[in-house]
Amino acid sequence: MNKYQKAIEVIDTLLHLMCGEEREDGYKPTMEEMSKSMYLLQELVDKETPKKSIDIEFAPWSDLMLCCPTCHHGVVPIPTYHGNKYYPRCPFCGQKLMEEDKDDC
Repeated sequence: MNKYQKAIEVIDTLLHLMCGEEREDGYKPTMEEMSKSMYLLQELVDKETPKKSIDIEFAPWSDLMLCCPTCHHGVVPIPTYHGNKYYPRCPFCGQKLMEEDKDDC
């Protein structure tokens, strides 16, 4: 079970407990598990919220490179596309990236 599935299980258990139902195995999440679950789900929501790529200086010549705003790795262009089109997600951290404006002149 991955960390997001575990977080959903904890929240599902909490909802059942709030309705007066208990699980068959008697599992009750601790306060630490509840706060960790909320943190993990917030992390997932943040990754799904598109962010604009940023320019970062990467050489002594002050060259700029388009990078992910979360992990600061370079954004990868789509090799089969002629022009400036990039993958919709950072291949390193999975952050969803905003598409560049098509009307830039």
